[in-house]
Amino acid sequence: MAEGALAPLLLGWAYLLGVSRLRARGDIWPRGRVVAAVGGLLALAAALLPPLAGHDEEFPVHVVQHLLLGMLAPLLLVLAAPVTLALRTAPPSVRGRLLRVLHGRAARVATAPVTVLVLDVGGLFALYLTPLYALSADSTALHLAVHAHVVASGVLLSWLLVGVDPGPRRPSTLGRLAVLLVAASAHGILAKLLYAHGLPAGAAGDRGLGSQLLYYGGDATEVLLAAAILAQWYLRTGRVAARAARRSPA
Repeated sequence: MAEGALAPLLLGWAYLLGVSRLRARGDIWPRGRVVAAVGGLLALAAALLPPLAGHDEEFPVHVVQHLLLGMLAPLLLVLAAPVTLALRTAPPSVRGRLLRVLHGRAARVATAPVTVLVLDVGGLFALYLTPLYALSADSTALHLAVHAHVVASGVLLSWLLVGVDPGPRRPSTLGRLAVLLVAASAHGILAKLLYAHGLPAGAAGDRGLGSQLLYYGGDATEVLLAAAILAQWYLRTGRVAARAARRSPA
């Protein structure tokens, strides 16, 4: 139990420390971002602690854990803008190194739409349509590696779609919606394959229920992502229109 709580606690402590430093010098940090951070960390904790972590050998429980780790928690944590917070509170030397990494070639490759889709969608297909799922159930190291991949790929997808932190240039609003459509379609196809063929092989518990949870839970989170994309577009176009109105002659 303690090990599962360690990562969310450390991340939460670091985030709140950054917020307190900003406020101590009179700067403002949006409360909505703090709420998103708390929600994301609670989702992580719920996935990594009992009762879910104590029964994740059951496929339906595993799917709920996956939805929390790979979809809901990354969405909320990305909206919390942790990198922006780090940039505003870090020393100049650290800030410069972090910006070089964020705008470097490796970051551009890792956040390219094709890379993100391969990692996110391809990782799911590899996990559930190959012996990888059964192998991860018998190996603690592989189990943890799968969790790490799920979180990382979920963060990359959420950042590409709705991220507010600086980084490589992201697609337009239509491009983001297209990426989301591809990811959502692939998730739906995978869930239907699992349901139709009783997969993944070797999984304990009700595989049909797990497949349905994957299908409907994925849909719900993808609706949230679509709403966030459109909300950001609306706010962005509103700011552009306001600036244009201020610049126009009376």
